Amino acid sequence: MLRPSPSELLSGVADALEQTVLGELERGVARNQVMAAVGIVRRCAAAVWEYGPVLHADCVDVSSSLREIVESDGGALVAVPGVRERYERVQVEAERVLGSGYPSVVALGELALELREVVALVAAEVERRGQVDAGAAVRALLVRMLEREEGVGLSPW
Repeated sequence: MLRPSPSELLSGVADALEQTVLGELERGVARNQVMAAVGIVRRCAAAVWEYGPVLHADCVDVSSSLREIVESDGGALVAVPGVRERYERVQVEAERVLGSGYPSVVALGELALELREVVALVAAEVERRGQVDAGAAVRALLVRMLEREEGVGLSPW
């Protein structure tokens, strides 16, 4: 499992596609798609070791930031129908996943998606209420999330 590493395996796939498949394809859509696939695989090869730790850091930050934002509001944010249940459920899940010895990337990814959904709900409610301090905290959280994501280099944008 350590040799070849996941990064080396992905790099090998990209090399094989470039050296064998691309040479057989004429210019056109199929060749462009294979070239794009090679780029994606190379990007994944470069990021594979960072992905788990970045997801972990993101989940820890989002969970604790959500807690701070909600507590600073005296709980009014989670009084909105549907928000309280989602918020409480995602915090329980965050404690379960982040409290395990070494959570899997799959578990972290699923938690990250759930946390992001709650961030969106809280952000919308903060905006609706015009809460300046909570809005600033949400924006700061979103900036940190974006910076972590950009640091991994997997975004197609």
